Amino acid sequence: VGGRSQNLIGRTLNRAYQSFRQPGSTIKPLIVYTPAFERGFEPLSVADDKKIKGGPVNADGVFSGKMTLIDAVVWSKNTIAWKLFTEISPKAGIGKLLEMNFSNIEDTDFYPAAALGGFTKGVSALEMTSAYAAIENAGEFREPDCIVKITDSQGRDIITDGFYGRNEYKYVYDEKASKMMTTCMEEVMKRGTGKSGRLAKMPCAGKTGTTNDAKDLWFVGFTKYYTTGIWVGYDMPKSLNNLPLTATPLSIWKSYMEDIHTGLEIKALDAYKLPKKIEEKPEKTEK
Repeated sequence: VGGRSQNLIGRTLNRAYQSFRQPGSTIKPLIVYTPAFERGFEPLSVADDKKIKGGPVNADGVFSGKMTLIDAVVWSKNTIAWKLFTEISPKAGIGKLLEMNFSNIEDTDFYPAAALGGFTKGVSALEMTSAYAAIENAGEFREPDCIVKITDSQGRDIITDGFYGRNEYKYVYDEKASKMMTTCMEEVMKRGTGKSGRLAKMPCAGKTGTTNDAKDLWFVGFTKYYTTGIWVGYDMPKSLNNLPLTATPLSIWKSYMEDIHTGLEIKALDAYKLPKKIEEKPEKTEK
């Protein structure tokens, strides 16, 4: 779905794949955490949420000290994502986006700020959604297309399911790392920044994203059936701080996903089994 109208711009603009915007924290699973899980980190690995000289602050302005990586994802801690991205290297993280055919990656993107969604040109909603689908698909990236089937002049099916020769299928992430990331994003929906978008019955996972001054709002998430990405913003960026709740990405995502899952069998996600009970939200220790 490419946008509500094109009246103000005077031409056809499908924002799903022609608009490139800053992804905010929705980029973290793709270039920080899943690549880190491939390199030996685990959801219960401990990191330190503290001030970094020349680095970022957290959205809530709070530094919580020692915490697990799963909690860092749940509460979208910028400091931990920044440090982890630096440790695994921007080349390793952003290299994942190049493998998934992100089309506007620049040399100037290979810096720590990318861990928080700071890109030169940005990403499209289609790119983000297909990348999250790779995590749900045990690390297998599948090039998206809009073709359901091709028929002849008599209406007979020639090719179905979009397999018509140009689709690219390849493993971008390790299966175990993908399951670890899924577990983290399930917790986002159960007790973190995505809690209000949690589906009533169907298990789901996802990640929120907000850019500076709330000019771009994101939520990308999936179930066993569907992966859906929502971006909300203006063509000429301006703050969305006063956006009604029903117009937020989480609300839109939940409404849409509840509808398309009506009547479907409840299926669990392929997630990583944690070895012990995870902690609740860490105490606030420092501003």
